[in-house]
Amino acid sequence: MEFTLRFGRPRVNKAMKVGRARHVKLEEEVTKNVKVRVQSVEDRWAIKFINFINGANQLLSEGLTRELPLYGFIEGVWMVGVIDEIQMPVKETDRNPIIVDIKTRVLETLPAASQRRNGRLQLMCYKYMWDNLAAGNFPSRQFFDFFSLNPYYILSDEVRETTAKSGCPAKTLDDIVRSYMNTWNMLPPVHNQLLLRYEFQKDQSLLGEVEFAYDHDWLKSQIQGCLEFWKGEREASYIPDGERWKCKFCQFAPLCPTNVKTESSRSPSKSNSDNTPS
Repeated sequence: MEFTLRFGRPRVNKAMKVGRARHVKLEEEVTKNVKVRVQSVEDRWAIKFINFINGANQLLSEGLTRELPLYGFIEGVWMVGVIDEIQMPVKETDRNPIIVDIKTRVLETLPAASQRRNGRLQLMCYKYMWDNLAAGNFPSRQFFDFFSLNPYYILSDEVRETTAKSGCPAKTLDDIVRSYMNTWNMLPPVHNQLLLRYEFQKDQSLLGEVEFAYDHDWLKSQIQGCLEFWKGEREASYIPDGERWKCKFCQFAPLCPTNVKTESSRSPSKSNSDNTPS
């Protein structure tokens, strides 16, 4: 994250392109995207909220939606997430939605435990955000202030037409935010069991699924550690020794002090290289 902030996002490689294309295809299986021209930042936010409202309505009516955006206020900061897939259980006795994240793999194997850990953290963050929003925790005044938005801005004609077609006609951004909050009132908390699904990029075959339980205490400790860095309260931490194999795939590896130190420690000093056995 530090290198991304300092030097920009890593270049998109072939595996990333294939993964993104797969997610687009999965989304197109259940929904149709429509281009809408926006004229202001308020218009843009209105479309973001409409996308959520449409996805939530699809989940409630059809039992499945994909690429659902979340916007919430967690631990004193604004967070954004996009859930790959949400399923509504078939059983009438269990109506808590199930969050699924779909990962594509270049190798025809399941990932190592350290890679699965990142996926677990991602899904737990989604559940934490979802459950907070479903409980009515969306501070709209803080939202408008933080993003410097005018809640009473009159949305463009095209955006207002889009909101009307979505079943929640709105004139201002504040109208849309109210609809966003009202939609959350219809949604139950997410299921405690979360699901990671892994696909082989070559043919989209299923490599396996990993189901795990939500761990609130572990998640809170992870978020706290991330926010300490984000707020400038600590330096970025280096990757653990047991996971240094990841450096081979990192585009920032040549810039990383850890690798410089590692290479230096492996190189013999001049005094040692000049020594000869007696």
